[in-house]
Amino acid sequence: MTTDMQTRVLFVEDEPELQRAYGRYFKTRYGMAFAGSGAEVMPLVGGFDPDIVVLDMHLPDTDGLEVLRRLRDLRPNIPVVITTAYVSMEPIVDILGLGHQGYLLKPFDMEDLVHLIDDAV
Repeated sequence: MTTDMQTRVLFVEDEPELQRAYGRYFKTRYGMAFAGSGAEVMPLVGGFDPDIVVLDMHLPDTDGLEVLRRLRDLRPNIPVVITTAYVSMEPIVDILGLGHQGYLLKPFDMEDLVHLIDDAV
């Protein structure tokens, strides 16, 4: 595997311990930014300009589906990997036609996320 610090990943995750785990695991692999709520996402998309978004479906201030809709409005082609602890979300996202590059059910192996990110960008 090669390291590509040019790949910018926006992690949308409200659990601080998972944010820290992402930071430790990916620190030498990707450029990273973190949003802990839906309200933080759009400013980061504009300023950080991510190549891909890793989006938790359950956020404290909004539904992940709403964040995904806004992402599609702002950047229709940005790859999005969905993470959730709830099995039932993937069919909903597919039915709504919002599109995603992959879907991971928590807890997941970080290498599975690496493969989804690398395949998408």
